[in-house]
Amino acid sequence: MERVIICSGDHVSLAVLVREDAPVLYRIINDPEVHRFLSSPSRIYSLVDEYEWIDNSANVYEKSVNFAIIENKTKEVAGIIGINPIDSDRNGHVGYFLSRDKWGRGYMTESLKLMVDFSFNTMNLRKLYTNVYKPNEASKKVLEKNGFKHSGTMKDHHFVPGYGYVDEFYYELINKNYK
Repeated sequence: MERVIICSGDHVSLAVLVREDAPVLYRIINDPEVHRFLSSPSRIYSLVDEYEWIDNSANVYEKSVNFAIIENKTKEVAGIIGINPIDSDRNGHVGYFLSRDKWGRGYMTESLKLMVDFSFNTMNLRKLYTNVYKPNEASKKVLEKNGFKHSGTMKDHHFVPGYGYVDEFYYELINKNYK
């Protein structure tokens, strides 16, 4: 299958999602270690959910944008990164997940850098923001390496399996070139 690559880095590229990605995403998102830090950690996703999500992602560009993270060397899908929602003030919530076998390689740091560049330079978004749970140190480092600043904390706010209720940290990055 030939992929449509939107932007590339040294180790990963961001590509248009295709229906053939659904089985891989289904496997990744249902890994308990991956989805424990997502907003619905107890949800089990079906393969149909993944097909529907990909189909719907193609139709809402002004409200969201989602890409497959592709490992350049193997051409395999390594995860997902996206902005959802994009509000009327041109602010977007960034979210991502990566296959556990790809952790610790800098792939998410590079993916987020590519997403920030695309969001600010191509989509002309004003601000990106996100949330991360206290035990997810790796995600906090990814955000900070990409210039995101901690902007607030909600104490004991979100349930994370294996940790109980944990603090939820908010991060944001403002596009200094926004026009």
